[in-house]
Amino acid sequence: MKTFFWLVVIVLLVLTFSDHKSIKPYRDKAYDFLVEHVAIAADDKEAALRKTRKQLLQLAEQWGDSQRQYLEKHSASVDSLLKFRRSYCLNNDFNPILFGEPLRQSCDIIEQNYDNLIRPD
Repeated sequence: MKTFFWLVVIVLLVLTFSDHKSIKPYRDKAYDFLVEHVAIAADDKEAALRKTRKQLLQLAEQWGDSQRQYLEKHSASVDSLLKFRRSYCLNNDFNPILFGEPLRQSCDIIEQNYDNLIRPD
């Protein structure tokens, strides 16, 4: 019982001072990790969509605004993301905004998360 008490005290202290600049980056990483993996384990398509969208937008930060906006639009829903995959990743249709390496990297991210995006509800 004594160890449980100290554990609770430590957790409360961490939560109290978690906005401190030296602790905040670690707290944010831990929170993102938990949200991402717990939601995916629950077979939630929306969680898979959020994860895929986050990865795509992080990748698009190094590209132009039109490419980022294009990915934002096409990753807004599971259906639009699956249409994007079918058209540009599988059928190799020409995409005037995303082509070459950016398109390949986007398709790789979608393929990594594809199984979670198509899971039945």
